[in-house]
Amino acid sequence: MIDYSIFYYQAYSSPNDLSDYDIFISAYNSSERVKSVFSNINASKKLWLIHPEYLFNDLELPKDGIIVKPEERSESIQVRTLLNNINNITEVKLCIDITGFMRHVLIFLVASLKKMGVKKFTAIYSEPMTYSNDENTEFSTTTSPIVRSIQGISADIDPSYQDHLIINVGYDHKIISQVSTYKDSATVYPLFSFPSLSADMYQQSAFRASSSGDITKKDDWFINRKFAPANNPFATAQIISELIHSIDAVNDSKNNIYLAPLSTKAQTLGFSIYWALEGEERDISILLPECLTYSRETSLGLKRLWSYEVELTLS
Repeated sequence: MIDYSIFYYQAYSSPNDLSDYDIFISAYNSSERVKSVFSNINASKKLWLIHPEYLFNDLELPKDGIIVKPEERSESIQVRTLLNNINNITEVKLCIDITGFMRHVLIFLVASLKKMGVKKFTAIYSEPMTYSNDENTEFSTTTSPIVRSIQGISADIDPSYQDHLIINVGYDHKIISQVSTYKDSATVYPLFSFPSLSADMYQQSAFRASSSGDITKKDDWFINRKFAPANNPFATAQIISELIHSIDAVNDSKNNIYLAPLSTKAQTLGFSIYWALEGEERDISILLPECLTYSRETSLGLKRLWSYEVELTLS
């Protein structure tokens, strides 16, 4: 089991305080915190990934940076289109702003970077002052009825094994309900974001999650509850790693394990890091509802900027 406390992270007040990079990647949306970081960070080459889920037309696209606009929502196509614009990615100093990324694309991107031989990169996350509509903030504005594994991150399932579902609980109660219904026979382990990004966000998230349906009435929802800091991907990966080891210890590893990162992008990064370093070998699936459209702006202000040094190869 990996000790994720060895990974380095730090908070900054401005992107000007960060290092210089060869390549900087950000996913464009209407958030001022995303735009300001892109404008102010120092990088030789800057790329905007335009997610189809945001439904931007060509007239709405930014005028700065290199525009990468995939034609399909598929995570493999979006990541392939992005990486086709970067040469010698294993040799560059790479920084990725994960703030505006769609979850399925971020997860597939991290897995792809490891497969390509990228040993490390810097991820940054812009922490908001607050969400635009408090507990009523809508993120995934339209989802299909489909819940599926991320491409290439799907385990071989043994029908005789017990199913276990680790859900990272966020504001989107609809997608929590979708995932839990999809795996309604699984033992559920809700992972709440605590400490949250601000004092009121944990209460808001818990309030929204209470609308997720029958899952919140089951004993699992209370007995198996875990907590990880909303802004710390490494602590999130540590909790997941320890939880999965404890599950396997009592059932001789005869378990089908599913991860559903439905909270902050920083925690989604934590799920991605865990899978890249441990979950792939353990044969674990990451599930998400299929998102069709996503809110372009969900937050107000920039509280602080987090920088995470992600290592994909540990020697």
